[in-house]
Amino acid sequence: MRRLLTLLVFSPSLLAADEACCEHDHGHGHPAHLPGSAHHPHLKINHPEHDGWFRLHPHLHAAIALGGSTADGNWALIQGGHAPLDDGFNLQGIELGVVMEFGAAVSVHANHNVFWDKYDGWDGEWEEAFAAISLPGGFVLRGGQFLAPFGIENPLHLHDRAFVEPPISMIRLLGEEGLVIQGAELAWRLPGAGDRWLLRFGYGQSPSHTHGSSRERRRHSFFDGLHGHDHEDHEEDHDHEDDHDHEEDDDHHHGHSHGFAGGGGIYDVDRAYLDDGFFFGRLETETDSAFVRRAGLSFAAGQNGFGRTTWIAGADVRGDTEWSGLPVWWQGELFYREVEARDTAGNRGDYDEFGIYLACGCEFAKDWTAGTRVEWASGDREAGNESRWRASAKVGRVFHLAEKADLHTRLQYSYDRLGGYGDEHSVWLQFVLNLGAAEHGHPH
Repeated sequence: MRRLLTLLVFSPSLLAADEACCEHDHGHGHPAHLPGSAHHPHLKINHPEHDGWFRLHPHLHAAIALGGSTADGNWALIQGGHAPLDDGFNLQGIELGVVMEFGAAVSVHANHNVFWDKYDGWDGEWEEAFAAISLPGGFVLRGGQFLAPFGIENPLHLHDRAFVEPPISMIRLLGEEGLVIQGAELAWRLPGAGDRWLLRFGYGQSPSHTHGSSRERRRHSFFDGLHGHDHEDHEEDHDHEDDHDHEEDDDHHHGHSHGFAGGGGIYDVDRAYLDDGFFFGRLETETDSAFVRRAGLSFAAGQNGFGRTTWIAGADVRGDTEWSGLPVWWQGELFYREVEARDTAGNRGDYDEFGIYLACGCEFAKDWTAGTRVEWASGDREAGNESRWRASAKVGRVFHLAEKADLHTRLQYSYDRLGGYGDEHSVWLQFVLNLGAAEHGHPH
């Protein structure tokens, strides 16, 4: 691994970045994932050209990131699970997975991720482990643990993402790891209209994430240090009125002046996520438009950590075309969340949040890509979330190592405007190695 990293870092050919815009659909939009969504359902894999009742398709993916940010501790950036946190080296994850096919109707899918950072050391978790069966009438049933079919980004694994970190809106409104489900889902390709409409509906609960809990300990340590520093600054300032001092100290304690996710407020933002039991669903369609290829509506609703209800809705659209002979892709998602909450005294209240992002990219030369993403989240001060936005730009290349192996490289710059109180800059050089059969499971 050290030799490989040394070779990659000092190779003059690396102005690195991501999977090609056009090849983003080589991923979970591959037709082998019929009859599921275009995004990582793996509901059924049916390859009549392959003989044998049982087929085994292992795959491995590894992602590392080198770089850093001007933000203290990088916590203000709200990067989400598996995003790089440490200045310097980050092992975002080593994903080991397998797809097992039993005839044409039954398949089993499993993915386990191992990761490391300077604060927590080594850890790991199961990302997905589910079985799927094709039923008469065009229905597909799957059960186990899986990434919810909510929008475009949530169903994607780390190695499928077009940017170093997931969108702010997805992390804030769905969870640090996204919306993960332990439960069951029924998918149905609606008859007529050229089988272009897909309806999905299910019920489940959220699992606990070791990655999330360890990051939460690190988050608290950072906030404790920040609060201690603010308290010292507060004591040194003798010239303010006592009441003003008290209000200022409360703002520091709650994180109102800092724009962190979960930095404080009258509500515990971590309890706003869907928890013990919730319903989810999605309706999506494919089109023949030369610009818009796919559009969808998603929802999820159920019990949150307050013992009350959280409602989440999303709309997404994705398209691809050619511009001056170059393949171009674009996508956007809109999120809305309404939370019924309780404060520390048990008093009931509610708040809502919005989020949106727009992303686009192109393959400007063979195997070379460029892209950009702009995103905004409304926030809510009662939950300790400040309004903020981010703009990212990247350039990258894919290296085809073998028939079933490739290396995606990505150089990304991000500018963050944090709640109106400050600006932060980040630069990451990411490498994603994919090993596995392109037509099975994870199509790299």
